[in-house]
Amino acid sequence: MVDKKELEKKVDDIKSDVSDKKDDAMDKKDEMQEEMGKRVDDIKSDVSDKKDDVSDSISEMKDDAMDKKDEMQEEMGKRVDDIKSDVSDKKDDVSDSISEMKDDAMDKKDEIQEEMGKRKTQADKLLKELVNTIKVKQVEVGKTLSDYTSLQKPLADIIETNDSLIIKIDLPGVTKEDIDIGIAGESIDVTVKFEEESEEEDINYIQKERSYGETKRTLKLPSEIKVKESSANFKDSVLTIKLPKIEKRLHKIDIN
Repeated sequence: MVDKKELEKKVDDIKSDVSDKKDDAMDKKDEMQEEMGKRVDDIKSDVSDKKDDVSDSISEMKDDAMDKKDEMQEEMGKRVDDIKSDVSDKKDDVSDSISEMKDDAMDKKDEIQEEMGKRKTQADKLLKELVNTIKVKQVEVGKTLSDYTSLQKPLADIIETNDSLIIKIDLPGVTKEDIDIGIAGESIDVTVKFEEESEEEDINYIQKERSYGETKRTLKLPSEIKVKESSANFKDSVLTIKLPKIEKRLHKIDIN
């Protein structure tokens, strides 16, 4: 059985230890608060010193900026004055040059007008002579053409593509039954028959240029063609002939 006095003694000892620890804790708390107060004061002092340094630096920078601003304004003023002076001088030079150019242009204008007047007179004279000559020659040409019996060759275009040749020929006034096409070797013959209109005895041709009778046009081909695959089409007085080309192939020779 536990002794009551011994138990009370232990409780008193524990209370005494707890009281001592509380006192130690309070002492340490006071020490820490005192230390924290000193550090805060030191930090405030440093901040205050740095704030003063920054204020001094800012004040110096403002003073330097104001000095440089005044210097720049003074330099800009000088440059603006120089530019204005140069512009004024150049303006005067340009005005003088324009005035001289106007005077030269007026002089040349008078010279050109005088020269054009002379040339116009000469041109009028030549034109009158030309008109008179044309009138005389027109009568002669009309008489010559009235006896003209040979046929003009129809106009033709030859077009080459990668795989074929295309020939286009203008044949006004005929039908496809009046056209004959023949291919021989490296050329193509196009024969056309133009029907001559019936002439009445009281008709007098002042000028006669249209083709009548039969004419033949032979065209040389720049490459070999596949004759059996050739085709022709006649539409709107234009004959179109398509000639497929023979593809050239290289013959390889074996080396012994």
